Amino acid sequence: MTAPRPTVREEPEYLLRVTPHVNERTRRPSTLVQLVTSKAFASFRYELAVEDRLDGDTLHLRVLGLKAPQLDLPAAGPAEFRREYEGWKGTQKIVVYGLDGSGTTITLTVTPGGISASDPVPPGIVAVDAPKATLNRRRAQ
Repeated sequence: MTAPRPTVREEPEYLLRVTPHVNERTRRPSTLVQLVTSKAFASFRYELAVEDRLDGDTLHLRVLGLKAPQLDLPAAGPAEFRREYEGWKGTQKIVVYGLDGSGTTITLTVTPGGISASDPVPPGIVAVDAPKATLNRRRAQ
């Protein structure tokens, strides 16, 4: 008789950070969306190549891979995609597609008081970090 194998918990590949922000140039309120790899790189701080497309109230983020850093000096850390979006209010959806094409949909409510949602995000390709938020995740179609 063999002993049961321990359950291996898979870490999500990416961390999605969504925070209220003020655009430094225009001084207008915006929402900062960052997608960061869960793993750090020891030699370089790569850029995460992401194709972003805003379709109404849905932001589609398709991970394409890694890009070499544009810095002359090496630095350690995770790969990151970062972009500001202005005019977000009410219900917004973010769909993150991994390299394998699988997707995760996160539904957020954006108000002047912050960003919130309804249910915790189960383990998957993405974990979410938003101020005072519990989040809703469902598989993208």
